[in-house]
Amino acid sequence: MSANLHWLVSLRKDATLPPVDGLVTVSGFQAKSDQASQAAVMLKAKDYGADAVFFEASRNGRPPVPQAFVFVSDDPADDPEFAKLHRRLWSWGGVPLLYRKTQGLVQLFRCAHEPDFALASENKCRPFKTLDTLGKISNDPWWDYWRLRNGTIWDDPKICGQLMSEKSAHRLLLNAVKELHDELNEKGVLKKHLRRKLLILSLLIAYLEERGVLLRDYFGQFLAGANKFFHVLADGEALIALLEAHEVKFNGNVFKLEPGDAESLRGNGQLAHFATMVEAKQEKSGQRTMWELYSFKDLPIELISHIYQMFVEDKDTAIYTPPFLVRLMLDEALSWERIDRLHERDEVIADFSCGSGVFLVEAYKRLVMHWRSRNDWKRPGKMVLNRLLKKVHGIDLEPSAVELTAFSLYLAMCDALEPEEIRSNIKLFPPLEGVTLHHSCFFEAKEMGLIKETIGVVVGNPPFKSKLTTEGAKRSYINYEKQHGKGSLPDKQLGYLFLVDAMETVANDGMVCMLQQYGFLYNQGPMDFRRRFIERWDVREILDFISVRGLFQKGDADTKVLVVVAENTQPPENRKILHATFRRSGRVATEKGFDIDYYDLHWLPRNLVLTNDRVWRANLLGGGRVLTFVDRLKKYRTVTSLAAERNWECGEGFIVGRTGTRVLAPHLTGKDFIPSEAITDSGVERSAIVKTTETLFKTPYSPTRFTPPMILIRMQMDLAHSLWTDTYLTYKNKVVGICAKNTDHSTLVDLDKWLATQKTVLRAFLAATSVRMFTQKATTPSEIDILSLPYPAEGTLDISANEQILAIDIVDRFREFIRLGEDSSMIKESGFDSLSEFTTVFTRQINAIYKKKPLRALDPQAWPGIICQPFVFGKGDVDWTDADSLQGKLDKLLHEQKASSLHVTRIARIYDGRFIFMLKPDRLRYWLRSIALRDADETLADLRTQGF
Repeated sequence: MSANLHWLVSLRKDATLPPVDGLVTVSGFQAKSDQASQAAVMLKAKDYGADAVFFEASRNGRPPVPQAFVFVSDDPADDPEFAKLHRRLWSWGGVPLLYRKTQGLVQLFRCAHEPDFALASENKCRPFKTLDTLGKISNDPWWDYWRLRNGTIWDDPKICGQLMSEKSAHRLLLNAVKELHDELNEKGVLKKHLRRKLLILSLLIAYLEERGVLLRDYFGQFLAGANKFFHVLADGEALIALLEAHEVKFNGNVFKLEPGDAESLRGNGQLAHFATMVEAKQEKSGQRTMWELYSFKDLPIELISHIYQMFVEDKDTAIYTPPFLVRLMLDEALSWERIDRLHERDEVIADFSCGSGVFLVEAYKRLVMHWRSRNDWKRPGKMVLNRLLKKVHGIDLEPSAVELTAFSLYLAMCDALEPEEIRSNIKLFPPLEGVTLHHSCFFEAKEMGLIKETIGVVVGNPPFKSKLTTEGAKRSYINYEKQHGKGSLPDKQLGYLFLVDAMETVANDGMVCMLQQYGFLYNQGPMDFRRRFIERWDVREILDFISVRGLFQKGDADTKVLVVVAENTQPPENRKILHATFRRSGRVATEKGFDIDYYDLHWLPRNLVLTNDRVWRANLLGGGRVLTFVDRLKKYRTVTSLAAERNWECGEGFIVGRTGTRVLAPHLTGKDFIPSEAITDSGVERSAIVKTTETLFKTPYSPTRFTPPMILIRMQMDLAHSLWTDTYLTYKNKVVGICAKNTDHSTLVDLDKWLATQKTVLRAFLAATSVRMFTQKATTPSEIDILSLPYPAEGTLDISANEQILAIDIVDRFREFIRLGEDSSMIKESGFDSLSEFTTVFTRQINAIYKKKPLRALDPQAWPGIICQPFVFGKGDVDWTDADSLQGKLDKLLHEQKASSLHVTRIARIYDGRFIFMLKPDRLRYWLRSIALRDADETLADLRTQGF
């Protein structure tokens, strides 16, 4: 039997669970002060009756991620009660997997995939996979504790796709409610705002009903014979009475109707039709109704508030910060120590553009969990929860956003209370609007001191607009320019102004954790702004999500963002800023969390950040050596310098005029024209040449720009180019032309040949320096990017062997990795076939220093998801006879060397006498030759530290 299966086979209800690293028993769990995230999950597990929780190992200091709830049961395999529990946990979505040990079997259930169960009324267990513990043989990855513990189970896109999907409960419910809302709009059932209001209240009351707050006989007091909300919903008088009773009980204007709405509902013949449509809502397949499929009491409150947000403004594309991004940001901003400080100094948490309230809700939940940790984990009562509500403050320009944030916080309060306490309280909700939540422009609120309390933490997602939308914003902009000079706030970007004013609002040593657009790091305009910001405040971290496509799920838009984490204090002289480059993975695609590994963490000296703006993009492509490579090439003469020396015409082609100022251009209209895609490294596809039919142009340029001899370069990352010496030829702004004089024909030919022979290095340089690629356009550079390519007067770039390795990996691997993430070859392919090249580079680098007893690569060993590559100085060998025993030895060494290991159980270098063991996931991204260079640099540093 495999040791990695032993933890499942040995599960017993009446005995201690097997001592497996990562498996935490619910009974008797006592959280430590630094285990806030684990504590919240363990409390949930206890509520659901789980026996244990399996946690993935902490990655790089971030909280461990719960992988699965584990149940040990004597009940039959097809227990209908567990089928109900599976539905509830699927609706909650807090863990992707469930393990259930019963009667010689272990069952695996999915909770982050489309549902494996049919209608809830069937109540049949439908496990995704079953393991016969008597057989005790399985190579399936989902039983392997090693892969669960180190997270490599999610590195394989195929496995990830089997266990997770974008058809999880939360996505399906959002889509179902959108479809229902569209259908109600199409049929014109009820007034527009009433449709939205009643649909939202249907979800809220379903939540209260399923939580046991509203007992079965509750609805009968409003309508004789009614035993569920849909009966009341169909009757105007009963509905009005129910909503009035709820408003008295709950307070907070959640159930309050607008003036005149009550009258319009009385005797409204459409209500019955509305109730029927809502109650009978089916999924597109027609197999399941929305109300049977989901367990509303288990749905996360942020999901219900998001549904509210979608329809309170009647916008299908409402901007919504994903909860898993919010949780990551709050992990950085609200540690237990930070919350202790908030209480000690009587400080509050604020969001100055609170929107749906998702940041404040998560902050409030953490305040509640912190209180429980300090009070023997008991549930807080109404008075405590009201007091904690006063610690979160929000401002928003939209009245509906303030209403929505209040609604979301009230839901969070309900979630923290037992149903009996909700039932027993009158006027449960304290007033928030105008007290801790304010309808105002943030900048005006700052001027007026609207938030009287001391602000210790600011979190949020400000508006990304290049427009000053309020008088307060305009005044703030004027003040900023007075301090820093005209044009110092690039593009009048409102998000930047929010960031600066937030830093000025927070208390001394207070923290700001705020989203910003990619331009903060990657555009040329904000460079001075960014430097001023980093000079003035202590920027601790920049969390970079440039490589994560579709993070906000807003139509077809692909908003690129990052998070700035800074404290209102002077930075220490030795400050190193963390630049974390997150990548798109299977877990990100299904909104189950972010994956980040050691190679994505870049600790940057503050002085480097202030003096070299190329460091950010270099980190996307691998880090330090890439920056050195680019910095060296930047010293050479450029293509545009050559053109200036020779007085050549160069630049992009014409732009057709659609609006605004447009001019006639006889030198373009009716002339030969070549589309950009017809320019290849093999030459111009002459069959694609047509006549220009356009007559009005925004930028016609002069005839010189289209006169041969010229090199035409397609504005695409592979730099396809061709020398054109024939007739006059026009092109659009997707092409850059370098047009020489006839007397310089031979010089142009040399440039063309040079572009061809140096294409790999130039493509790599372009990826590392472009002002547009990966941010504005995934594969399209700008005109200035192409004209800034190095072209040394000596005719050589003097590329070293190591630089060639960097260039090849950037072009062949990293460009795709940035764009495609889990769909790239770096993640899809195994690294086993690349070990020989990896070890050759690694040992060559080490042996340049250690020559007497050179380092040798030994035969590797692979376990599911992991490769162990051993090395030895001089003679020696590793006995792989008992691979499982060796794995145990390595695991022990990992724990003994935690201080020097890169990352326990996932990415590690283990030093054991003359031996070095390198353990990493088996994906190609970890075994590239450029990674070997980085590993060698760091190994040499380790060896020097150890006095080897």
